[in-house]
This record gives sequence, structure tokens and C-alpha cells, in this order.
Amino acid sequence: MEKKICVYICKGCGIGDAINVDKIKEVVENEYKVPVKIHDALCSNDGVNIIKKDVDSGVNGVVIAACSPRVKREVFDFGDKVIVERVNLREGVAWSHEPNNEDTQVMAEDYVKMGVVKVQKAE
Repeated sequence: MEKKICVYICKGCGIGDAINVDKIKEVVENEYKVPVKIHDALCSNDGVNIIKKDVDSGVNGVVIAACSPRVKREVFDFGDKVIVERVNLREGVAWSHEPNNEDTQVMAEDYVKMGVVKVQKAE
């Protein structure tokens, strides 16, 4: 089965205040040629419904760049046929590193790029 990947970046919980999510979107779209969607609160009904709609339209590889994968597991469960990779931008980057710093930005970009590659290589 061919993979159709999409990246979803959350700006909530201080992520958008500490990291330039538009820059991450630009980097990922340019380097990996996958679509990226940004939302104010991915775990909200509206945010989850955007992902569900894409899954219903054929997306089968989902990268969620938001909070820790230890939380909200049930919210981001899209079934056995969808590969989901959670990238911890909240605790792993935004809350634990200097906001709006070049190194923090590069770390966030690297984490999301690693998430894309994990989904690309997952079976």
C-alpha cells in the first residue's frame, strides 16, 4: 500500500509562542514534499476532525507534532490502518528550551523531520 503522509502541527500550550511553526511547515514541505497543516489546538474536536477527514480521504501516515505521546492517546487513535507518529514539541522543545532561539527552532525542525522519516520507513 502506498503511503500518503500528512504532518499536523499544534500551536497550543505555548508551542506557537516558543517555536516558529510556519518555518517548520516550510522546511518539511520543501524537504519531504508532504503537506503540513497547522492548528491552534489539535486535540480539540475541530483539530481531530481535520485529521479524521484527511484519513477518510486516504491519508494513512500521520505525524502529529504537538504534546507528549504519553497523553491524549485515545484522541489521536485513527485505527490500525493508519501509522501515527507523535512528535513531542511541547515538553521536549517548547517548554524545556529557550523560546524563540535559533537552536530551539532547529531542534523542533529536526524532531518533526525525524517524525516524517519514521512514518516513511514504518510498515
